[in-house]
Amino acid sequence: MSTLTKNKKPNAFVRLTKHSEFTIGLVVIALFLLATFLTKNFFGSYNLKNLTKQGAIVGVLAVAQTFIIITSGIDISGGAIAGLGCMTMAMIMNGKGTSMLGIAILANFVVCTLCGFLNGVIIFDLKVPAMIATLGTQTIFRGILKLLCNGNSISFFEPDGATFVKLFDTIGNYDIFGVLPVLACIWIVVAVIAFLVLRYTVFGRDLFVIGSGIEVARLSGIKVRKTFYLVYSLAGFVYGIAAIMFAGRILRAMPNTGDGYDMDAIAAAVIGGASLAGGRGAITGTFVGTLLMVVIKNAGKAFQINDYILDVITGALIIFAVAMDMVKSRKKA
Repeated sequence: MSTLTKNKKPNAFVRLTKHSEFTIGLVVIALFLLATFLTKNFFGSYNLKNLTKQGAIVGVLAVAQTFIIITSGIDISGGAIAGLGCMTMAMIMNGKGTSMLGIAILANFVVCTLCGFLNGVIIFDLKVPAMIATLGTQTIFRGILKLLCNGNSISFFEPDGATFVKLFDTIGNYDIFGVLPVLACIWIVVAVIAFLVLRYTVFGRDLFVIGSGIEVARLSGIKVRKTFYLVYSLAGFVYGIAAIMFAGRILRAMPNTGDGYDMDAIAAAVIGGASLAGGRGAITGTFVGTLLMVVIKNAGKAFQINDYILDVITGALIIFAVAMDMVKSRKKA
């Protein structure tokens, strides 16, 4: 009888609770309900749309971080790359508007993808630790951005100097069916594609193997160098998407565009269950991790909690998530 009890499989709910995205999702729902019933305007249409807009750019950047963290890497240059891509578009379109839109967007993706590729080369071929490498490139990319604009912001105006470029204005201010902001739609589409890539492609499976150990990956026949180049280049491409979202959100490129977004994106991925030790991570977890961070900040303001206290709460949450990940890793070892 005792043997049967030991071998009995846990029920579906118990199995679900072992997935970090499920437990975080419950916390998000609980916070959402608390803020809805205890504050006046949290559940209002304007606030809900604003909440999804706040999370969209961080969410897209966090998707790229998830891919990289799964390989046991990290990238703190994503915000700077997105900012550089945004400024590249602004410089090309400055005074010309929509007539240069196609070239500007193409240049943005080329610049961002090349920046990501450079990160991959430095990390893999020069053997520089990912955090140090991307800290260095973050400083370089941010410096190039400021040199391009001479420290000034550039708005995405048409040649008349008064009308914003329609595409960016639509991305930042239009709601599909009057309900879901375009920014949120972009986030959802990127997350779904990333989920499918991780779950159903050879490339996605290779990332998890590399995260478990480079030697293991080599013995498994994975072309490690090629995969490293590809994952960091892909991250750069996703940063290019974020650059377009920045252009829509603020309708200008600024010297500090994307500043501080790196840490939020990494935090969202880690809170969502991505292991800094590599080999584990999920887009669904990253998605709910992003939602948790946004709901904490948004609900905190609804409850009139000091912004500095919210920063302390977010920081404590990150430490807790990483500590739990370390505990899990030790148990498996």
